[in-house]
Amino acid sequence: MTVDASVRLPEATLPIVRQLLESASKKGRREGVLGIRASTMWSGATEFSHHGSDVIVAPCRSALAVREALQDRRSGLWLVILTDRDEADLGTGILTHFQGQTLRNPDPWAAVREQFAASVGVDRQLSSHPRARELATGFLAARGDKPWYPARAGFLTYDHAFASVAMRWFDLGRELPNPGIDDVLRWAIRADRSSRIRELRKQVGDALADAALDWLARRCGRAQPLVSTLLASDRLADLVPLGLASRAVLACPGGSEPWVLLRVQQLQVEEVTPAQVNTLVDAAEQVTRELLMSSNDESQRDVGRVLTRADALIAELRADAGVQDSSVLRRSLTARLGTLGDALHQATQFSTQNVAQVDAPLADRSQLDNVERALADVESHVLAHHRDERRVSRAKDGVRLTRWLAADLTSGEDTRSGSFADHMRRHRDDDAWVDRAYGDAWRGVGDEALSKGLETVLAAVRLRRDAHDRCFAKELAVAAQSRDALPDDVIPLEDVIARTVVPLAREPRPVLMIVADGMSAAVGSEILDDIEHRHDSWLECVPSGAERRSVGVSALPSLTEVSRCSLLSGTLATGQQNAERKGFSALMKAHGLTGGLFHKLSLETSGAGTELAPDVQTAIDDTEDTQVVACVLNTIDDALDRSDPGMDWTADAVSHLRPLLDRARRAGRTVVMTSDHGHVIERRDGHQKSVSATSSNRSRPASDGGGVTDDEIRVVGPRVLLHDGDAVLAVDERLRYGSLKAGYHGGAAPAEVVVPIHVLVTGEPPKGWDLATPQEPDWWRNPLASETTGPATLRRLVLPPSESPTLFDEVEPEPNPRVQDMAADVVRSPTYAAQRERASRISLSDEKITALLRSLIAAPGHRADPASAASALGVAKVQLAGALPMVQRLLNVEQYPVLDRAPDGETVVLDLELLKEQFGVGR
Repeated sequence: MTVDASVRLPEATLPIVRQLLESASKKGRREGVLGIRASTMWSGATEFSHHGSDVIVAPCRSALAVREALQDRRSGLWLVILTDRDEADLGTGILTHFQGQTLRNPDPWAAVREQFAASVGVDRQLSSHPRARELATGFLAARGDKPWYPARAGFLTYDHAFASVAMRWFDLGRELPNPGIDDVLRWAIRADRSSRIRELRKQVGDALADAALDWLARRCGRAQPLVSTLLASDRLADLVPLGLASRAVLACPGGSEPWVLLRVQQLQVEEVTPAQVNTLVDAAEQVTRELLMSSNDESQRDVGRVLTRADALIAELRADAGVQDSSVLRRSLTARLGTLGDALHQATQFSTQNVAQVDAPLADRSQLDNVERALADVESHVLAHHRDERRVSRAKDGVRLTRWLAADLTSGEDTRSGSFADHMRRHRDDDAWVDRAYGDAWRGVGDEALSKGLETVLAAVRLRRDAHDRCFAKELAVAAQSRDALPDDVIPLEDVIARTVVPLAREPRPVLMIVADGMSAAVGSEILDDIEHRHDSWLECVPSGAERRSVGVSALPSLTEVSRCSLLSGTLATGQQNAERKGFSALMKAHGLTGGLFHKLSLETSGAGTELAPDVQTAIDDTEDTQVVACVLNTIDDALDRSDPGMDWTADAVSHLRPLLDRARRAGRTVVMTSDHGHVIERRDGHQKSVSATSSNRSRPASDGGGVTDDEIRVVGPRVLLHDGDAVLAVDERLRYGSLKAGYHGGAAPAEVVVPIHVLVTGEPPKGWDLATPQEPDWWRNPLASETTGPATLRRLVLPPSESPTLFDEVEPEPNPRVQDMAADVVRSPTYAAQRERASRISLSDEKITALLRSLIAAPGHRADPASAASALGVAKVQLAGALPMVQRLLNVEQYPVLDRAPDGETVVLDLELLKEQFGVGR
């Protein structure tokens, strides 16, 4: 009985044939006969191309068949003969036709060694693999047309072989990769990776594909069993999502349902350890954070898909109880926001009962720590800063408002019966910022707990703000009848050009004056923040010696035809654009200046591909003959009629503002950005009052016979330019006289009357001006200072002593003198005196050093953001980088880091214990 030789011989696969052809054609041969002793079973194409040469494969079961194939051979191609006959059977006559006059043996590992230039040998992990032959043919098939990287020192290692496959098929780097778990997860997160694995299986077979995936899993350290299971079950897409979801599982007790579901349902393994899960979780979170920081659209799509799947896996694992432990999952951010909402509600739930004394604390100060902790948890979540996340900014505004509500405004330098200027300043310094936060928080969120918390906060804010508006309106009515001079930082609108623009233009410094019609102080602060943050060449200035920007007082009623005409004419006047142009021209002439005024139509008459009209460009560029260019922008005022003035206001949101700023920067102009009046927003919670005559939705003649109610004020005097100088103006922002619109102006609320004045430069400030310190109130950036460590920085209005204490009034603790005076003790200490003597050229005063120390001692964790540190030092934020090293020279005795920057490079940190030790204070 004979045995068929073809059964015993190995099969010559296409990759093996190609490699043998590669070897045979090394010396440039493009034709010939290649004899291979192998099984005559051939599953590949009988004709194909190899490096431009045609190849024909002829399986031959006998010597006669070989002779026939040789006789039929065409010139100019390779003939590959597969035969199960040995050389003795074929004879010398046939062998002389073969390349090398011999039969080749299809040893796939020999071919692999040749491909990798592994002249020394092959790792036994490869050659002794249970599926070694399939593995070898897989390597040959995986090579393609490009050569592999040669094996180092001629020895093909397990890692070198599979790193080559990973680089070629998995796109794991351009050089031979040495991936860790982070690299594996970065690779796995892309949407097209599963298709690449399927393509690899199709091209090279399961043996190499499985081994390559196993190699990747081995690179994942302790997480190898988990990664291997997911890869083997074709769940590559779940690798990162399951890692993210497993953070919640780690927060659950061992043996609980989430652990069982992870082991049995998700992984189908006998054992899962916390160490394995931790390794996968940490890597998944790190990779996700990196993707979230990327601006690449593809990365954002990938991470969105991963987060969605991770949330679904949380539900499948029933691990909601531990979800807050994650700083990456969407569900965890929602849970943290819910906790913050609960804290806001707890802090302000009884505030509306305190109607009698609204400047007393309206938030429970004992709950503030819970609020701040909840906010810190939210802000530590990676998704809190994602470009599409809107809930966090509204939650943060809720916290800001709660801080403001918790402040006691019943004592301090100002009184409820303070001057009109005091009320103007209070709106500029605090209430306009309250309005800004209120407007953002009002738009709300879809999460029930946070929504409820914001609702209670906003109700309390409305109580206090309504009271402030009424006080403001009463003082406005008094001021309207008076001709008393106002302080330098509170400027009647008709004097703004004479007192601000003209001196700047005479410096000489050409000026671009931007009149953003309808821009309130709140909106102005928002636009300015955007200009300074996104267009960082612009810096705000204030008059030398002043800490705050100036504000203007609109004419009355606070309408465009009244206030804008007065602003541009330099005198109280009414009129439309023609009157404004005549008034502006006369005003410039009176001050010996040349100027140009451009309204909406002139600004919008630009050609295709041009941002600004040619006349406007020419005027701004002509700094010699046009000293003052004034441009009226109507976007905000138009929004009151047709869109939403409660939107996010940026430089791009106001038509023409950004190109005007860019043109002014190139021309070297100082920019004065102001308005003619502000506005209030329609929030669909107001009411319409029926009256016989009106001049606007917020103003009416006093002569119409209608009584003046508590939500209105009667104003009489020279600043009232309509209704024969006698008008009734709405005070409550919810009151209107006409049809429903998106917003209104014309009333007596400070949001309508207080006009912001922003002076911006791109270089050194003009003579008589300094760079502005941060203008936002401290509660905007920081938690309220402890009662025993430092005073709050809010402007306070005192109530009459007859008014009784409220629910949240507390007996103030006796301040701790050691804590209260620690900053002053440092500056009075001998050590500080010695430091000051060594650094005698430092210009920062001891008062500024004391102020910074007090701020840091009072701050949570004794840390301050750059704006807070700059504000405490009395310098502009942009100047902090130069000022802080001076402070460190005084405080860092022998270079010990009493004052330092946090690892983020931004936060200023005081080491309080080291301060005490170095300066001998606080003991």
